[in-house]
Amino acid sequence: MTKTNKIHIAVYSVLGVILIVISVLLYRSYNREKQLRTAVNNSYDKAFFELTDYVNNIDALLSKAQLAASPSQMASISNEIFMQAAEAKSCFGDLPSGESTLENTALFLSQVGDYTYVLSQSMINGSEISSEEYENLNSLNEYAASLGKSLSDIQQKIYSGELSFSTASAAFGTEAYAASSIFTDLANVEKSFDGYPELIYDGPFSDHIENMQSYMLGSAAGISREEALVKAEEFLGDRGSGLEYETETTNTAIEAYTFGKEENGTHLTISITKSGGYVLYFLENRSVPTMNYDTAAATEIALQFLEQHGYHNMTDSYYETSDNIATINFAYSQNGTKCYSDLIKVRVALDTGEITGLECKGYLMNHRERDLSGIVLSEAEARERVSTHLDVTAVSTAVIPKDSLREVLCYEFKGTYMDKNFIVYINAENGREEDILLLIESETGILTI
Repeated sequence: MTKTNKIHIAVYSVLGVILIVISVLLYRSYNREKQLRTAVNNSYDKAFFELTDYVNNIDALLSKAQLAASPSQMASISNEIFMQAAEAKSCFGDLPSGESTLENTALFLSQVGDYTYVLSQSMINGSEISSEEYENLNSLNEYAASLGKSLSDIQQKIYSGELSFSTASAAFGTEAYAASSIFTDLANVEKSFDGYPELIYDGPFSDHIENMQSYMLGSAAGISREEALVKAEEFLGDRGSGLEYETETTNTAIEAYTFGKEENGTHLTISITKSGGYVLYFLENRSVPTMNYDTAAATEIALQFLEQHGYHNMTDSYYETSDNIATINFAYSQNGTKCYSDLIKVRVALDTGEITGLECKGYLMNHRERDLSGIVLSEAEARERVSTHLDVTAVSTAVIPKDSLREVLCYEFKGTYMDKNFIVYINAENGREEDILLLIESETGILTI
C-alpha cells in the first residue's frame, strides 16, 4: 500500500468519524427539539383545556347568580365567578396569540367577575339588583354559554388531532395557516361577541372609563403645533430654547403635541395639549448628585411653582424620594375639601431645588368646581362608623375616586392602630365605609396601600 493510499484511508476514516459524530449530534438535537415542541404544545393544550373548564364553570355560576336572593349567597357566587375568571385570564395569557388579538374574549373575562362582584357589594349595602342589571347578568350568561361551546368544539378538534397549537404556530403566515388553523377557529370565537352589551357600573373595567372625556379641555379652543411650541417655550423659560417637535398623540382623551431637546447629555421632553394649550407633562432627565434640600423645602418650592403657573389651592399629600429627586403629589382643595382626582405630580431636584418634572393628566381630566352640598351625616355621626380600634388624630372632608373613577364625598379620618398610621374614608351621604388606606412611611417617602 502506497503512502498516498494510507493518507487517503486515514482522511476518509477521520471524515467518517466526523460524519458519524455530526449525525449523532443532529439526531440528538432533533430529538431535543421534538421533545421541546411536544412539551410546549402540551402546555398550550393544558392551558386551553383549563380555560374551557373555567368558562363552563362561569356559565353555570352566572345561572345561579340570577337566582340568588340573599346578599350572602350572591357574595359567595360572585366570589367564585371572580376567582374562576381570574384563573381563566391566566390560562388565556399562557396561549400563543398568532395574529388573533381576542380582545372581546379578554374583555369578557375581565368584566364578568368584576361586574358580579359589584352587584354583590350593592346587595350587601342594602340595594336590590335592578331589572337592567338582571338583563346584563342574563346577557353575560348567554355569552359565557356561547364561548364555552365554541371552546369545547375546538377542544374536541385538538383531541382528534385535527387542530394543534404547535402546527399552527409553525405554519404562521403561510397559506396553510390562513386556510385552517386553531387561531382561525379562535378568531371565529371573537365574532360570537357581536352585540355584546355595554356595561356601565362601579368597577375598573366599566365601559364608560375608556370613553371618559376631560372636564377642563372639553370646551377649550384648539391650538396649532406652532402655538403649542410657543407655549412650551414660555413655560420652560430659559430651558425652552432649542425645543423641536417630536411627536403627537391622537384618538385619546387628551391629545397633545410633544417637543424635546438634547443638551449636555440631558434629554428634556414637554407635551402640550391640543385643546387649551395646557402642559400635560414635562420631564428633564438629569443626574442629581447631591441633596441640599429636604422634603419640606422641596414641597414649598413645588407649591410656589404651581402657584406661579396658575394651579391654585393645591395641597400636598404623598411623596417619594429617589436618586436625590423628590416626587410630590398635590391635590386640589375646594373650600378645605381635598379633591384627590385633581392630581398633579411635581419632581424637584434636591441639589438645586429646580423643578425637573410635572405630570398634570389627573388635574386636566377631572378639575372643576364640584357641588359639595351632599353631606348628610355630621362628623360625629360619621365617626360612629369608624372602628373603635382606630385612634383618630385628624378629621377632614375629601372627594375620592373609586375604581370606576366615580367620585365620592367622604369624611377622611386619620389615625393610628398598633403603631401604624391609617386613613378611613366614610361616605358623607350614607355612612358607608368606602376605603381604608395604610400609610407606608419611610426615609424615602410616604405612600399608601
